[in-house]
Amino acid sequence: MNLRVLFLGEGTSDSGIATHVRRIAIENGFRVAITDPLMERLPPSRQKTLASKLEMIKEIGGPYELVIVHRDADRDGREARLREIRLAVEGVMPGVSYAGAIPIRMTEAWLMLDERDIRQVAGNPNGRMNLNLPKPGSVESIADPKSMLAEKLALASGLSGRRLDRFKQRFSEHRRQLLDRIDPEGLICDVPSWNDFNADIIAGLRRAVSRMGENR
Repeated sequence: MNLRVLFLGEGTSDSGIATHVRRIAIENGFRVAITDPLMERLPPSRQKTLASKLEMIKEIGGPYELVIVHRDADRDGREARLREIRLAVEGVMPGVSYAGAIPIRMTEAWLMLDERDIRQVAGNPNGRMNLNLPKPGSVESIADPKSMLAEKLALASGLSGRRLDRFKQRFSEHRRQLLDRIDPEGLICDVPSWNDFNADIIAGLRRAVSRMGENR
C-alpha cells in the first residue's frame, strides 16, 4: 500500500525537493504517492500561513499519512521551523505524521556545489570562466545564497547585454533544474542540512507507517 504524502514547498520551483523525497522513500523501501499542489492557485487569503494552506488542502483533498513541508531556516533557525511545522500539522491534521525539509538559510545553498550542473543549466557546458564556487563546509554560512547563485549562473552563461537580462529572468526555472540535478552521493553529502533533510524524511516515513499499523 502506498503512503499518501503531501509535499508543501515555498514555491513552484521547489518541486525538485519532492523528487528527492520520492528517491529517499524508494531507496529505503517505502512506496509513496506524493501530492505536490500548486499553492499559488489558492486564494491569497489562504496562502498567508502554513496552517491556512493546510486547512484549504484538507477541504479539497486528502487524506494523507505524511505531510512534508519545505521551509528555509533563514534567520529563525531549524528548531523554530520544525516547531512551526509541528504546530500547524497537529492543529489542522491531528494524527498525521510530518517531516521538515529545512535548508539552512535558503535552498540555493544546496545548489552551488556542482560546477558541471551549473554550467549545463546556464546553457554553456564548455565554458572556461572560473566560477569560484563555495566549498560544502562553508556554503551554509553564505549570507545571501540566492543572490550568489544568480551571479554564478550569470557568469557561467557567458552572456551579456539583453541576452543576459533575459537569462536572469529565468532564474526560477534554472533553480528548479538544479534541484532536480542534485547528486545525492556528491559534494552535498558534506552539507549538514542535506543530511538532516534525509534523516528527517526517513524518520517521517517510519512514523507514518507505524501509525498506519496502529490504526488497522
